[in-house]
Amino acid sequence: MNEWLFLIPGFPLLGALLNGIFGEHFSPRQIGRMAATMPFLSTLVVFAVWMTHGRDPNLHEQVWTWISVGNFHANIGFHVDQVTLVMISIAAFVGFLIHLFSQQYLNGDYGERRYYFYLNLFVGGMLILTMADNLLLLYLGWETVGLCSYALVAHWYRKQENAWAGRKAFVVTRIGDTALALAIFILFAEYHTLNYHTLFAAVAARPDQLALTIAGILVLIGAVAKSAQFPLHIWLPDSMAGPSTVSALIHAATMVTAGVYLCIRLYPIFAAVPGMLWVIGLSGAFTALYAASCGIAQVDIKRVLAYSTISQLGYMFLGVGIGAPSLGLFHLLVHACFKALLFMGAGVVILIYSDNHDIRQMGGLKKQQPFLRWTFLAGIFALAAVPVISASFYSKDAIIATAFIVPGGKLLWVLALLGAVFTAIYAFRLYFLVFEGPEKPGEPYQMGWGMKIPLGILAVASIGIGWLQFPPGWPGPKIWLPWLAPELGMPPAPSGDVNIFLQVACSVATLIGIAIAYKAAQWEREGRGLSRIAFLFNAWFFDRIFLRIFPPIWYAFAHILDRLIEQGGFQLMLLGGLRDGFGLGSRALEAGENGLISRYASGMILGLVVLLFIAWGYLL
Repeated sequence: MNEWLFLIPGFPLLGALLNGIFGEHFSPRQIGRMAATMPFLSTLVVFAVWMTHGRDPNLHEQVWTWISVGNFHANIGFHVDQVTLVMISIAAFVGFLIHLFSQQYLNGDYGERRYYFYLNLFVGGMLILTMADNLLLLYLGWETVGLCSYALVAHWYRKQENAWAGRKAFVVTRIGDTALALAIFILFAEYHTLNYHTLFAAVAARPDQLALTIAGILVLIGAVAKSAQFPLHIWLPDSMAGPSTVSALIHAATMVTAGVYLCIRLYPIFAAVPGMLWVIGLSGAFTALYAASCGIAQVDIKRVLAYSTISQLGYMFLGVGIGAPSLGLFHLLVHACFKALLFMGAGVVILIYSDNHDIRQMGGLKKQQPFLRWTFLAGIFALAAVPVISASFYSKDAIIATAFIVPGGKLLWVLALLGAVFTAIYAFRLYFLVFEGPEKPGEPYQMGWGMKIPLGILAVASIGIGWLQFPPGWPGPKIWLPWLAPELGMPPAPSGDVNIFLQVACSVATLIGIAIAYKAAQWEREGRGLSRIAFLFNAWFFDRIFLRIFPPIWYAFAHILDRLIEQGGFQLMLLGGLRDGFGLGSRALEAGENGLISRYASGMILGLVVLLFIAWGYLL
């Protein structure tokens, strides 16, 4: 399979290329079918990898020598191990389901060709990012998904607020991208390699604490920005301006999971810096609580799900920080399934209610859309981690329980457990307001099989995929952690009475949240709900604070640079000096060119004398 790895990212990139060159000669329907075919073909290749090397994947393919300068070599090389195989399975298969769902969902929309171009490029960029065997190629994929997110968030650019949301996502994530680039420079300067395996071996043999600390902080900033963790989370809620299928792709299969993947992939660098992993865990736990608290007060159906994404990614960062990256990756897989399901389901709900996003003006939809209701409920169960019957119970709750037993983890456990209560509140508050209660029928909408099949597959996965790894002490399959152990090791696990206590605590937290959500939905219908808490509705006012403080500072800094460097240094000194110097020289030449032969002869004699003196000096 080594020689076929390039096909996995190659098919979506080929789809984008064909669309960009020949797309104008085909109808939007044909473009959509071609676009959906490409990630499906990638999925088939990934499936072949599972069938042939799934037990112990260790594949590598060097496609091309990209850069070769002196001792520096950067290859277009792809590597597939356990972590990579999980990520490419998510990106290819969930990406294909979103492409398939889009066939009906965006039928007749303006800009379909552009939409499918960036959708294919998005999946291709994510596959490059996850399959790269070196940091430079990873950065190429990293920037590709950043570009595509900007274009797709601003897909409906004719509305100014949508274009602004795309720019906001692009600008905020540039902070992290710059930090990651600096980290790559530092690591190369210190260890003279960008290849993962060579770099990790060099770090283990010669850990330079200063360089690794600076690089680790910069990598973390890059991951925090891409995965929308506090405080660089402010771009994600506004990214809901794009189509719901774009939200599903960004939140489930591609971009925001890239930060978590980066932390897992570069785990040896973080582990080599004392205290760095705990910082990652604290960042994740606080973000999980913060975003969940904001989600309970939102009234826009997609903003509820946006804050849920920020919160769930926080749990993944927590998994990495407590020394359990395999559990973080497990929750990443589960989250990809239920979040893609919920966003695509929310897209249908928005269509039914004529592009109205306000959940307070919805209700009783279960009678009109029974299939949508049951599939959406499966996603809600997984989001809230309903005990035993949802996949997230086996992934997210395992992270929370593990946090309790690691050194310094009690604070992280408290934050994560409170976040779990809030998660159950906003998840079921959303469900109760949209599908239960007094019926508020919207426009009739009939989903075709191209929409029902993706929702059905993801609903089954949202319930059953958690059975890959039952909790410690339970009878049943324990496949996930042993399979990842050669790559990520076995995480710490609670045992005995502590294990029972932690499982009960997580289950009780979820049930308490569901009970509160039921009352919160009633309060919302009566006009006195959680959305009236301005502090939570406005996400602790952080967005406003940042927009009030930082843009004026940067504008002032840019103005100072403009006056000192652009106008003072470049225009006045450099350009002005060149201008004045050339002017003086031209006037001197003009004075000499006066047509008098005697003056020309005098100049020639003077020059000859100077040359003789110079020659005499050399002879002496």
